[in-house]
Amino acid sequence: MDSVATSASASAAARMCCTVLEPVLTNRVTLQNDSLYPTEKDAPWSQTCWLPATCFVRPSSPQDVAETIKAVKQTGSKFAIRGGGHNPNPGFSSSDDSGIVINLQGLKTLHLDADGVLQVGAGNKWGDVYSYLEERELTVIGGRHKDVGVSGYLLGGGMPAFPGLHGLGADQIKNVEIVLADTSTVSANEETNSDLWQALKGGGANFGIVTRFDIQTYPQIKTQYTVNVYDPSDYVNLMQAQAELQEAMEADPKIGTFTYVNPTFVAVGLFYAEWVEERPKAFDTFFNLKSLISAAVPTTNGTMRDLVLAIGTDFPVARRQYASQASKVDADFYIAIYEHYQQVIQKYPAAGNLSYSIQPATTATVDAGKERGGNILRLDRVPQSYIFSIPYFLSLVYRELTFISRVRIRC
Repeated sequence: MDSVATSASASAAARMCCTVLEPVLTNRVTLQNDSLYPTEKDAPWSQTCWLPATCFVRPSSPQDVAETIKAVKQTGSKFAIRGGGHNPNPGFSSSDDSGIVINLQGLKTLHLDADGVLQVGAGNKWGDVYSYLEERELTVIGGRHKDVGVSGYLLGGGMPAFPGLHGLGADQIKNVEIVLADTSTVSANEETNSDLWQALKGGGANFGIVTRFDIQTYPQIKTQYTVNVYDPSDYVNLMQAQAELQEAMEADPKIGTFTYVNPTFVAVGLFYAEWVEERPKAFDTFFNLKSLISAAVPTTNGTMRDLVLAIGTDFPVARRQYASQASKVDADFYIAIYEHYQQVIQKYPAAGNLSYSIQPATTATVDAGKERGGNILRLDRVPQSYIFSIPYFLSLVYRELTFISRVRIRC
């Protein structure tokens, strides 16, 4: 009974919050009986986040965000914040009817300062940013999919296509404009509120609501990219090639890669931050494998925008759940993960499309972060991999593969 009462109380607070905001944010509060409500509810990337919030609020300025937080405090309503809506975890950018969703997609600022710093509103997605900068022959260290939101990517750390060049996405943040819990709007940078600035660089969204990021731009990066598809039965050679390529990345920061493992194929992205007539020798091992089936994306010269559009296919509607773990580079460990993965998908054939990817970072990635003022992630200065998968599979892997003692796992 207590839980039912608590739920009813939370829903009542959320309804009151929506009522308070309606006259303040005219035509920007979407209630459950509005025609636009289904579009707002079903907007996130994952169906796990298609939750029936009491209302969706679309602020269009920092002042609007402050007014929204004021109403939240006044009514005691629960709330969630949505940037790009790409986080698959329920409640992070979505809410049931016990709360409201603050949708930041009305914050669409894109302005380039004379010093090469780009002001990016928190509601932008990386496709918007790359297109804006392409016309100016500039780029940023951003996401690898056009529909990934700027906010979640930067606040979560941000793994780019070329982590060895300039570090993580979060390391590019020069300044943030943020609305705090007391409804004040402040700036955080290396000189002002520097502790908050550093915490926001990879520390997540719980320090306030960021309304604008000011990030460093760079001259357009010429990219040569390929995505090859392999027969997964050759997983031993594939995982050994992965480890070898990561060793090569330590000497050449222009190399970028990912390995995506699916029950029926393995896809490997091979990227180079330069147009070269002869492909880098570090890629030869992958190109020479007899298990190579085809090139899903043939070798192409382009820009960062081209790369993102080439590898970022539109995702089908689905329920998704993800988690990540980190490890040092170790071919034997990669092989052991794959073998255990096969056991899991054979044991649970109806569990859905279980897959995972290996995404590397280098010592240069860590050094770049320190050179740019540091971040909250505190990464060790070693070659490392981030393995993204569903939580259940990863929990099995790391519980049952503890015999590989030389691999340190960071949760």
